[in-house]
Formats: sequence, structure tokens, C-alpha cells
Amino acid sequence: MKYFVSAALLAAVAFVSPSFAQKAASGASSGGVKIGVVDSQKIVAQLPEAKEAQEKLQESGKKYRDTLEIIQKDYVQALESYDKQKGMMSADAKTKEEDRLKAIQERFLRYREEKLGNQGELAQLQEELLAPIRKRVQAAIKEVAKGEKLSAVMETPAFVYFDEELDITFRVLDKLKRNK
Repeated sequence: MKYFVSAALLAAVAFVSPSFAQKAASGASSGGVKIGVVDSQKIVAQLPEAKEAQEKLQESGKKYRDTLEIIQKDYVQALESYDKQKGMMSADAKTKEEDRLKAIQERFLRYREEKLGNQGELAQLQEELLAPIRKRVQAAIKEVAKGEKLSAVMETPAFVYFDEELDITFRVLDKLKRNK
């Protein structure tokens, strides 16, 4: 059954692909489908505002990681102290110290989630800093695509191979730099 599905899929692709390729190749002259390719990561890497945003994100991330390291050191010191003294502690004192250790652990986990988690402050800052940049890049891609009468623009990682003539990356980058 698996072989039959694969063979049927292969036959369908073989039947459809030549006609699609022919339309795409003749797109320029007959008004058919024209596709462009863009590497938006390459574009963003060239933008000064993206570099500034990355620096701010690294600075904030370092500050949060440094604070986490301090909390972790406090925990390790408290744990070592507890391990040395627990043989001489009363049951009540052990419970209190274990509760204190647990509170330090919880503080570490809570801080890490609040600052570095998927919905944390660093993620929010990243979205705040990068959203306007992504919006500008998308607008420039759209302008270039319309100017070149492209039907679609694909991101380069989606392709194993593409003709370099389809790549509009540097035209988009040029548009962004000129419209600054």
C-alpha cells in the first residue's frame, strides 16, 4: 500500500511539474506565474537597527543571566551549609532550612520564567524591538515584488535549488537603505 501511494504521488508530480515549470518559465512574457526568492535573514543582518536591537537583547539577557547566577550561588552556599549542619539540627530547624532552600529554588525558577521564558520580559523585548524591523522588511519585499510584477516571493530556506536570477534579496536591501 505504501508503495502504491508513493508511486501515485510520483506520477502526479511528474504530470503536473512540467506544465507548472513551463508556465513559470514563460511567466515573464505571457503574464503567468513569476516567483521571486528572498533571504530575509541576510537582509535583517545588514540593517543597523537590527544590530542595535540585537545588542540591546544581548545586554538584557546578560543582566538576567547574571542575576540567575547570583541566585544559584546563594542556593549552593545555603545547601552546602545545610549539609554540614543538618546532623546537629533539630527536626524543626531542618524543616525551616529545607523550606528556605525550597524558597530559593522557587525564586530561581520564577525569575527564570519571568525574564527568560517564552512569554518572559526578554521575549517581549525581542518582539518589541524586532516587530517594526520585520514590518519594514516585509513592506520592502512587497514593493520590490510589485515593481517586478512577481506573483509570489518565497524564503530561500524553502528551496534546495533556485536560479539566482529569481533572488531579490539585494534589491530589497537596496530599497530599505534608500528609503531610510
